[in-house]
Amino acid sequence: MEEKIFGEVFDIKDGKIFVKINLPSACSSCSHSEECSVFSKDQNKVIESENISGEKVEKGDTVELMIERKKILLLSVIFYIIPTILILIFSLIGYSLKKGEGIVAIFGFLGFLISLIIIYIFNKRKKDQFNHKIVRVLK
Repeated sequence: MEEKIFGEVFDIKDGKIFVKINLPSACSSCSHSEECSVFSKDQNKVIESENISGEKVEKGDTVELMIERKKILLLSVIFYIIPTILILIFSLIGYSLKKGEGIVAIFGFLGFLISLIIIYIFNKRKKDQFNHKIVRVLK
């Protein structure tokens, strides 16, 4: 299954296509839409996209973009589930030392920092695989 949105080609530089998208109605009710890496507060965002449609794209064209739902789910796991699990595990490790609540808090924070490092590394290595793809040019 795929999530499709529409946008306008904002700029083309060095073979990279930048598309201005509007916040989809599906995301407007989400409490995390302001923090989402794809959308911004003003409900408009310029994102880098790859043209897989085979059609010529020019500045000002209206395009249909797609991203697979399984990729959205994977991103949710990486950004929400992994940090939660690491914080819990490290807090339990701190608790098992029986040195007090301060150690538990420090270990929980250490788990959080490690999750941030994992997210940073993931973002640097896999960022391009999670971009929206242009599947149709509507002109």
